[in-house]
Amino acid sequence: MIDRVDRVVRVVPDVPAMDRELDYLLPGELVGPELVPVVGTMVRVPLSGRRVGGWIVATDVEPPAGVRLSSVAKLTGHGPPPHVVELCRWAAWRWAGRLATMLRLASPPRAVRRLPRAQQLGTRQEGPCLEAATTDTELALLVDTAFARGGVSLLEVAPTDDPVDLALAASRHGPIVVVCGSVALTRRIHDALREAGVDVTNWPDGWARASTGSSVVGGRAAAFAPVSEPAAFVVVDEHDERLQSESSPTWNAREVAIERSTREGTACLLVSAVPSLEAVLAAGGGAERRGRVEAVPRGRQRSGWAPLEVVDRRGEDVGRTGLYSTRVVELLRRTVDAGGSAACLLNRTGRARLLGCRSCGALAACDRCDGAVHQTDDGELHCTACGSSRPPVCAECGSPALSLLRLGVTRAAEELEALVRVPVQLLTGASEERGVPARVPLLIGTEAVLHRVDRVDVVVFLDLDQELMAPRYRAAEAALSHLMRASRLVGGRGRGGRVLVQTRLPGHPVVLAALRGDPSLLRSVEWSRRELLGVPPARSIAVVGGAAAPEYMERVGRPLGVEVLDPGDGRWVLRARERDVLLDHLATVRRPSGRLRLQVDPARVT
Repeated sequence: MIDRVDRVVRVVPDVPAMDRELDYLLPGELVGPELVPVVGTMVRVPLSGRRVGGWIVATDVEPPAGVRLSSVAKLTGHGPPPHVVELCRWAAWRWAGRLATMLRLASPPRAVRRLPRAQQLGTRQEGPCLEAATTDTELALLVDTAFARGGVSLLEVAPTDDPVDLALAASRHGPIVVVCGSVALTRRIHDALREAGVDVTNWPDGWARASTGSSVVGGRAAAFAPVSEPAAFVVVDEHDERLQSESSPTWNAREVAIERSTREGTACLLVSAVPSLEAVLAAGGGAERRGRVEAVPRGRQRSGWAPLEVVDRRGEDVGRTGLYSTRVVELLRRTVDAGGSAACLLNRTGRARLLGCRSCGALAACDRCDGAVHQTDDGELHCTACGSSRPPVCAECGSPALSLLRLGVTRAAEELEALVRVPVQLLTGASEERGVPARVPLLIGTEAVLHRVDRVDVVVFLDLDQELMAPRYRAAEAALSHLMRASRLVGGRGRGGRVLVQTRLPGHPVVLAALRGDPSLLRSVEWSRRELLGVPPARSIAVVGGAAAPEYMERVGRPLGVEVLDPGDGRWVLRARERDVLLDHLATVRRPSGRLRLQVDPARVT
């Protein structure tokens, strides 16, 4: 029997600039057999003369005295279940964001009025198909050990280990939620699980099926999937920066999966060949302790790293020899002549990132703000700071003769083609995905090469120092991650491939870790560096910027236990040893009107 009694519900309107919960009258006639209003149900409500979407976050609320409530206009459909709504509340607090933003991530892309018939949790087709697909006994043992321990476990694997095998092994324990940063890998894991007889759906299109007990595979928002009792959350390549939102709030899928597994008492498997410090700490380890860290045998891990050749450029005059050392040109020519393929990486877009005048020697700078300029593909000089562009002439003497002091990838591609004498394919994040051939003899591009190419025989890092010395606190971890992905592309030591790096820092911990196939060599020094710099995970930080930042910072004040830093560039940095102290204080600060960019523990702080 359907309860059609009028009641009062509390709703979070889906309005970006609003962070309030409002009470509405829910007429009994809106309740039907398909949709009973509970916490998480999506609704349409009147607000300021229009109808907006929203979510019910409390039912049977005591109505305020003397206030005439507006009525809910429509029950839109099913939304995140109550336990996911509470998870969204935590995420909004954890990254100082709005609850509506997090609820939107956890909601179906289209209205769901009726859920599919409930299925038995973990239902799958039994038979040789699933067993035959999990023949990697070492990875299966790794997963089984993690399940036996329970809680959060870090699985340290080799670069060439296939996440599909890990997902298949985990699925034997029941329905799982797999979170990936790569769209291509997400599809591959989903297809492999389905072919193995696992009841699986993709995120977010399979939102309704996920609520009935299917396994889920998806991007970072899959951590909010409405699975009621998953056997485990599996975060693939937990170090991947794509698992963290670049826009505010800067939420991280790894942290959401860890928190959810803790709340629901289920296992959480963090999988990586180059584990982040955050993952080591979450698994109960520290700078010296391993905690709940499960690793493949040392020999297997080392064989997954490709042979690394280091070209030490400290004794060279790079201004005369150019970007390409003799060894690089020799290796690329030999690889292409033998019918192989190679990829070069240079993380600098455009034609030139630094220019100088041949006549007067002045560096090319912006004539409006004196900021650094770079040359775009169309030849113009563009200023990143103010956005202005001008012709390629010296602002001091007007000479059009400019020297390229630091090449961009476009000009580097032209020089490479002249040196190796074969066509070169340019690949950047802006390249058309369909325009990249399945296999070309020679590629050059930004780090998009590492994500958009499946296999090559040789990977060359033309300027590894740019990655090692990048002005952000995760530069070393990111550089080692790039080297790890390069090992994947060439197939580790087993396929005869090779990774070559040009550097003036051959003794850097990142280079040594890749040479020896041992990421722990970097972790042992990285923790001390983070402590010294006062950045995550040693400290929790919040970066405040935007037009409304000055007013917001006045309201923040100088709270006890929080250090307030003003770099003088229009941004403020809040830093605290105790994360809860910082987040609890931010939760009490009322946001001013205007544009405010608030980032908590962002992946990049430049």
